[in-house]
Amino acid sequence: MQNQKDAKQVEWVGELDIQHLSNAFGSPAWIVSEEQLKKNVALFSAFTGPSSHIFYPVKTNPSLSVLQLLASMKVGADCASRAEVDLACLAGIPYASISYNSPVQNVGLCKFLLEHGARVVMDDPEAILELCSLLKPSEMRGCLLLRLNLPDYGEYAEKNANQELMAHGHQSSKFGIPVEDLEALLPQITLPISGLHVHVGTQMDNLQSFTQALNQMHSWADQLQQWGCAIEEINIGGGLGIPFTEKDRFPSLESWASALITLKKPHFRYFVEPGHALVGNAVALLMQVQTVKQSRGKKWAITDVGTDQLTKITLLHWPHRILTASGNQLPPGNDAVAGPLCFTGDTLLEHVSVDELEKGSPLLLAEAGAYTYSLANRFNGRLSPKWLVLQSNGIITQTLRREDRFENLQLANHTWRAAQIEEPPLALSSENVLRLSSNYLREASAGDAFSYVSVVKTSPTTYEFEVSTSAAVDFISMPFFIRIIGDASIVAVLHQDGFDTKQQSVWGRRLVMDCFKQVPANAALHFRLSLSEPISAPDYTTRLLRFETSCGNCVGSLVVVY
Repeated sequence: MQNQKDAKQVEWVGELDIQHLSNAFGSPAWIVSEEQLKKNVALFSAFTGPSSHIFYPVKTNPSLSVLQLLASMKVGADCASRAEVDLACLAGIPYASISYNSPVQNVGLCKFLLEHGARVVMDDPEAILELCSLLKPSEMRGCLLLRLNLPDYGEYAEKNANQELMAHGHQSSKFGIPVEDLEALLPQITLPISGLHVHVGTQMDNLQSFTQALNQMHSWADQLQQWGCAIEEINIGGGLGIPFTEKDRFPSLESWASALITLKKPHFRYFVEPGHALVGNAVALLMQVQTVKQSRGKKWAITDVGTDQLTKITLLHWPHRILTASGNQLPPGNDAVAGPLCFTGDTLLEHVSVDELEKGSPLLLAEAGAYTYSLANRFNGRLSPKWLVLQSNGIITQTLRREDRFENLQLANHTWRAAQIEEPPLALSSENVLRLSSNYLREASAGDAFSYVSVVKTSPTTYEFEVSTSAAVDFISMPFFIRIIGDASIVAVLHQDGFDTKQQSVWGRRLVMDCFKQVPANAALHFRLSLSEPISAPDYTTRLLRFETSCGNCVGSLVVVY
């Protein structure tokens, strides 16, 4: 029987019009609920105080759709690599709200982040001492924390086979400095240590593990104070689990916050790093049945997504509830819902009846926000789904289109090599080249021109452009389009940063463009540019821009540096 202290499954997924979503946006698609994220942030803030004391682990779900929503709520980011730091910055999370923590740390990145006001959590004595040799205390604008491995570890309440993969705070794990080693290590550290960090594990179901860990952190903070370290911050990590099925039992976020609030001390600032409990129940996955097979009395409803996006579910055998178009769960039975991959273990949910399902039936997999998208793979050539945001006002917007089959990193970066056939080099004659080449691109395109008709800033990060075009042909060629988008990007970036006149260089570092159909020339061209937040470095700034013509025939992205 579930009591009031147990976490409950969220209701927002059952309130969606699943059939309408499938018809309007197609499948598969990730859906993130802004309102559920707000609720979760508010509950964690009851313990931490400012929402900026919540560091969301980017590894949980690195979707920019999620990160931008959290950034708008002033939530920080826990990052384990430079790539994750970049994502946090692009989403609008400042360095002061970024914490860097990794089993193998980039000491150069540690130095950079501490110089720019971020937090760095370390547990490798060799890396700490290397950092001390590179950085002076006077150069630090951020905070250095030590991750501890505590002597008393709070176990899980209910045992399962996956816990050996998730018990990060266990005494035998690779994480944390054993507390018995601290007294000998501290005199060698020349940088100020202002905080302590601990993480009990993932999907923790035992509230006592958190209270026990916090009590121990207080004791060790007091001990370090006696050894000369002015400890001001305690990061209790994350790990609070959420229920995936009605049988799962986890402490509610309310009871977790209430229990820890009673242990707080006024002279410490408190931080958390929630993953599952912050985004797990705020994201669902829209799917569609591709076929229903029958074998020896058992039906298999095969969907358009499986282990490629849901590795955690299929390999760790963590079933999630699946809702039908009616908003109800599939009834018990002898059937199964499975993914489309050539892999026997690609099963999403067993022991259900799929009698009501047929080809084209939409399904919604709930509580899918944590360690699903981040563990996605390309097995069988599967592509990444689109992303939808369910805003607090009920409006649903698409923030990321489905991955195109030519966006594969291997296809973009592979160097094509000819078969090893012994043939002499073949020189083409100038006459042959002229017969094959485009006269327009070689000569006539020099006369292509455009002028701005209007530029409107329609949101804090979006610009709408109208330009008139003149070309020697009746369509806008890709080189001509690059010129237009390139110059418009310069205008948008410089205006966004408050410049009134172009007085500096802005150059494109990377361009990705898809032209699905020809865009007419010698006519007005309408397109939209949306800008990321900047990534700031000592000598330059980087922004990402997304562009799309109003007709939708040409879309792409541009990385600019200035």
